[in-house]
Amino acid sequence: MFNKRLSVVSIIFYILAGLLLIFAVWSAVNSFKYISNLVNMGQVIVKDSLFDIVNFHINSFGQYIVYAALLFGIGWIVDIFADVEIESYEFTDEELEALNDLLEDELEEEEEEEEEETEEETKIE
Repeated sequence: MFNKRLSVVSIIFYILAGLLLIFAVWSAVNSFKYISNLVNMGQVIVKDSLFDIVNFHINSFGQYIVYAALLFGIGWIVDIFADVEIESYEFTDEELEALNDLLEDELEEEEEEEEEETEEETKIE
């Protein structure tokens, strides 16, 4: 696991997640300082305004934590599937001929059905 190289895309997602997490921490610190100053000045009573305080914190930095987790998860998923190799199947000449015959038969049947429908329509008119 430790010898495995990370893909460029997963590294970009990890870096973006890290930047968002740093911004979320910075925003959380400022948010807590702001609420703390309001409580110290007596403008907010925590017991009475708990819902508003939690709502303020969620609006201030909660979404950045969620986005950082999502970007980290996407980077992790990209990293998991980076080494997956897709196998391709080579058709043999016989298989291709059989498929071609089937398609031709289907096309002929469709053309015959269309001709029968147009003949019935002309008889009705």
